[in-house]
Amino acid sequence: MELHKRKTLEDFPKFVVTEVRRGATSEAGYTSFELEGSFDRILPSSFDHVIEGTGPRWFWLLFGERGCLCPMLKSFDKETRTAILTCQEKEEPRVVGLELAYLSSYWQGFDVWMVLDPNWGWERKQFQGTDAVAEDYEAKDVSIVGGREVRVWTKLEPTGESRGQSRHYPATDQSLPVRSGTRLVPSGWGHDHCELCKEHIDAGMFGYCDPGERWMCEKCYERYVTPRDLAFVDEL
Repeated sequence: MELHKRKTLEDFPKFVVTEVRRGATSEAGYTSFELEGSFDRILPSSFDHVIEGTGPRWFWLLFGERGCLCPMLKSFDKETRTAILTCQEKEEPRVVGLELAYLSSYWQGFDVWMVLDPNWGWERKQFQGTDAVAEDYEAKDVSIVGGREVRVWTKLEPTGESRGQSRHYPATDQSLPVRSGTRLVPSGWGHDHCELCKEHIDAGMFGYCDPGERWMCEKCYERYVTPRDLAFVDEL
């Protein structure tokens, strides 16, 4: 017997699309589209930042099995909850008449699909740590870290296929000029982060890894993936 009600996509606010209008196409091949429609209910507080411009103006709209759009808000009527959204896509979104689930920009669209899709490809294994590539660089401004002035930083990136991951640490050597080039740091990527709770998964710890080398801690896997529960979106 469940101790709490499982959260599903049906519990998300929905944007009901009534019209899609095509705009100009860039040299890169992306076309600008306007989506007109209305939200079916009062939106969470995260949407207030979108309306007021105090946070990111973009968010996610999810549909189908793994579909997602990343629109920006052009206009919004608080009384009727009607809105006009803009997005840049390679192909025209075939979403007229569909109900698209709203997801805050705090998350990634795939965070929902990795929990719901039974064929996502999670595998329980031990995190071993990986080699990293290090490169030193000089910052524009001086920072105070641990009571010392820091201007030279070291950027670390894991070896292998890049997912845009990087970490930045004060360089051991603060002398200028900065040494050029990159260097290999064996086992330099000594931990990863759970995609949902952001806790460390350190070398030697077990977790769940997907084919894209994303990691999830055992606690989040058991709490969300096993029951297909999307309650994590409410636990910012």
